[in-house]
Amino acid sequence: MQDIKHHSKFIPLIPNWGINKYLPKGGGTILDPFCGSGTTLVESMISKNNSIGIDIDPLSCLISKVKTTPLNLRKLENIISWLSESVSKSTKCKFTPATSNIEHWFTTETITKLSNIRSRIDETTTVFGKSKSVMDIKDFLLICFSSIIRRVSKADNESQKTYVSHTKPKTPEEVNSLFFKQLTYFKTRIEEFSKIVSKNNNSIIFNTNSTINFKEFSYNHKIDLVITSPPYIKAIDYIYNQMVELFWIGDLFELQTQTLQNTKKKLYIGSKHFHKKDYADFNPLTTYLSIPHLDDKLISVFKSDTKNGHKHSFLTYKYFLDMENHFINMGSLLKRGNKYIMVVGDSSVSNIFFNTSNYLVDIGKRNGFTLINRWGYQIKNRYMRFDRKGRGGIIDIDWVLVFEKE
Repeated sequence: MQDIKHHSKFIPLIPNWGINKYLPKGGGTILDPFCGSGTTLVESMISKNNSIGIDIDPLSCLISKVKTTPLNLRKLENIISWLSESVSKSTKCKFTPATSNIEHWFTTETITKLSNIRSRIDETTTVFGKSKSVMDIKDFLLICFSSIIRRVSKADNESQKTYVSHTKPKTPEEVNSLFFKQLTYFKTRIEEFSKIVSKNNNSIIFNTNSTINFKEFSYNHKIDLVITSPPYIKAIDYIYNQMVELFWIGDLFELQTQTLQNTKKKLYIGSKHFHKKDYADFNPLTTYLSIPHLDDKLISVFKSDTKNGHKHSFLTYKYFLDMENHFINMGSLLKRGNKYIMVVGDSSVSNIFFNTSNYLVDIGKRNGFTLINRWGYQIKNRYMRFDRKGRGGIIDIDWVLVFEKE
């Protein structure tokens, strides 16, 4: 299932390298506190380690859960066979999207077919029961369903901004044929995964923010290694990018309308979605992170960008403040000598360059983490289906930072 698309995908070579270097014999537990679509978690389980993922984005968590959950293959075959027949015969649709302007995003025919598939998926637990194995298969079907929605919508396939182009109208793909084509492909991938992972290893996913206090978490889980890639400053708007998908499965996370989606955005690290009232009292001349070069950069943004400087300096300040809380929490989970591998890119804010990797090294150091290795690689395939056109800064190099808990 390593091929499920995600907006900012973590390449598997990095967690694979880290696991082989620090947990080559398996039997440990690896944490990814910004797990996204689960690349680190998949590599952990393939290497016979347990995995724990944390992410604020609920759809990402469900993707991770599906990718790291072996399925009962015989039951999967039975349910897919039933689903195929049920979709072709049934016309009654209990599910309808909650958004009021659904016709703007989808044709009438597409709405009918998507409603039919989603209604049939919802019926799996009625027909086959609510055992864990059936619930796992239902989640698998929901992720397969969500993977086709952008392609069958009127929305542009390539843009980060979810919009319907009137200058270049799109011809949506046919729903049923695409869904069952994807289902066949996903089924092949999960069968391969289910056969190679050990029954003794498991994966746990937490849909929360890694800046919260993890005292209770630390009592229940022994972490041997952390591997992750945190968001960048002014991070990709995941919810906006997922908007049409959330119209159809957002009810699972209470994100089925744009109003609910907009409220959630503020909770993401690196978010740029703040109102003036959120940063009205912030002034970088009087509020410091106590990293002199970083504080100077925040002041430069504040003064030089006459249009957005106040907001941009605040959201950058908040990003590093959140990452400090993140380091504090990771320190509470790791024992002395444990390693933390972080992949991060530098950024530009208001045309001012921020050496994010260096600042995170400074923040890690003052919270009990020593940098023991650092190397970078050039980003050749950004794995984004849209062109940011320089907005938010082009990130040319990802830095791999290896910390050791003091």
